[in-house]
Amino acid sequence: MLRRAALVLVAMVCTFGVQMATVAQVAPAPAPVPAPEAADADALRIAYPSNESPSLDPHAIRDPLSFRIVATVYETLYMYAPGSEARIVPCLAKDFPQTSEDGLTVTIKLDTSAKFHPSACFGDARTRALKASDVVHSFKRLAVYGDNGMYWMAHGLIKGLDDYATKARYNMQYETSDTEVEGLKASDDQTLVITLTRPYAPLVSLLAHPSFSVLPREAIDTYAGELRTRAVGTGPYRLNAVADEQLYVFKRWADFRGEKPAFERVTFTVRSFWNEFMQGYKSGELHEMPLWPAYYDRVAKDGKPAGELADTETEIITQDEHGYYFLSFNMDDPVWGAMDEDGRALRRAVSLCMDRDDLLVNAGWDTRWASAQAGVFPTGMEFQDTGSELEFGAFDTKLAKKLLDGSKYKGGLDPATGKSLKLSFLTSDVSFYDQIVNGLRDGLKTLGIKLDAKYVDGSEYRDIVNKSEEQLFTAGWFLDYPDPENFLQLFWSENAANSQEFNNTARYRSDEFDKLFLEYERLTPNDQNQPRRRELTAAMAREIAKDQPIIPLVRRREAYLRTSSVTWPSMPRQTYNDIRFVKEKK
Repeated sequence: MLRRAALVLVAMVCTFGVQMATVAQVAPAPAPVPAPEAADADALRIAYPSNESPSLDPHAIRDPLSFRIVATVYETLYMYAPGSEARIVPCLAKDFPQTSEDGLTVTIKLDTSAKFHPSACFGDARTRALKASDVVHSFKRLAVYGDNGMYWMAHGLIKGLDDYATKARYNMQYETSDTEVEGLKASDDQTLVITLTRPYAPLVSLLAHPSFSVLPREAIDTYAGELRTRAVGTGPYRLNAVADEQLYVFKRWADFRGEKPAFERVTFTVRSFWNEFMQGYKSGELHEMPLWPAYYDRVAKDGKPAGELADTETEIITQDEHGYYFLSFNMDDPVWGAMDEDGRALRRAVSLCMDRDDLLVNAGWDTRWASAQAGVFPTGMEFQDTGSELEFGAFDTKLAKKLLDGSKYKGGLDPATGKSLKLSFLTSDVSFYDQIVNGLRDGLKTLGIKLDAKYVDGSEYRDIVNKSEEQLFTAGWFLDYPDPENFLQLFWSENAANSQEFNNTARYRSDEFDKLFLEYERLTPNDQNQPRRRELTAAMAREIAKDQPIIPLVRRREAYLRTSSVTWPSMPRQTYNDIRFVKEKK
């Protein structure tokens, strides 16, 4: 999504809203958290900093920590399975959907052997089996939360659901209702029918996101606003205890229908300072904890445990965050957005003149923990390697001049006036963007092009961009789920200046890209379709690289510590449902 404050959030094109801060020390916790009496060998324990405020309400969350916690207790129709690449498998659904010939009617059969965790909301029965109507009520509730949750990912996809949500929000109706939505039907207890506004095979990837978790109607109505701290799911773990958003304890559910998880309990717990994290980790009380750059050299060297963690069962995990910052050309501009060879050469030259490494240094970012974005696709995306050979984010002033001199804009001059071209740049009033402006201005100077920068209030930036006639904008995207569609939607012509989080800020319109994109969106992400999906993703990367509607900039890197005394599944970090697959090491 276009990222808000930190690069650690989920995916949105918010257009460079807030500068990310490097965490050197975590703020004190607002209240003390009871420490466990002793390390429990049958418990998996995850630590998080006290500046995070997770929630158990799947329909009202937007942060990765909450997604991971929710995925421990709730289930979705589909989920990601461990493996070297992202792989979708049925979860509460029995199989992949049956789709009508026109791609608009999606029928999903449910696994009604799934039962909800015991709860007083069911009365004397204490539990019951999953029904298709629970899915309908859950999706309707998610839609009512709108942009306060993650419903924006499905905006405009399900027939009648947006209208229902607008009216329900106006009436402050967050509980269940029997108001019918044309695109959501439970034809019987085992059958869910979704009517789409357009063919959309990546729906199964979307429905694997924790925000699409399924709750029983009784829990929605009984607990209403208490669902931040209550949970009635169908997952392999059930909620055992929660304390002031600082301690979440889940217990293995004996009646879970599938393979039982390895651990009796899973806990997510707050730590306030680095020493508290380390004390808990070294004592074996914690299995995973964040590792901030400021402390990396104290415990790691060359990617291996060092210092106080030398000779311990520790894995140092470092990875690029699953998104990056970029600049968008206004492709509606007749000069800077021209789709002829001269226009492409002009945009490519501007991209090549941007020294991203110099930008990082001038911005004060530690270059060990940030780097230039070279490829089209963000880290963590399925088929991300298909764009790696394109050198999309290269810095090469000599090549930039050569390209420009081979176009009608030789020497950076406008042939219509004989004067230097001028590029108008709209950005927000955040200090980091001054460095982007300065770096871009220096690069353009070598090409004979001038830069005129205009600053606006960051809180209004996204709305202003959609109407602006400036020629360049700041933006960024961070994957919500690893399906390529989540990133490629930023270049689909139907999303041009659409005011949604998945805003095509570049207003890029390419018939060839759209043709490839729409074919991709008709292919269910199963093993059979994987080769063609890869081919289409590679072809779309080539179109983006050829037309250069954006200028990739930089990405951040993150790290965490985890014990190697257990076996962690190989899964993209943004699939969030890894906890159920952690195993005890034999």
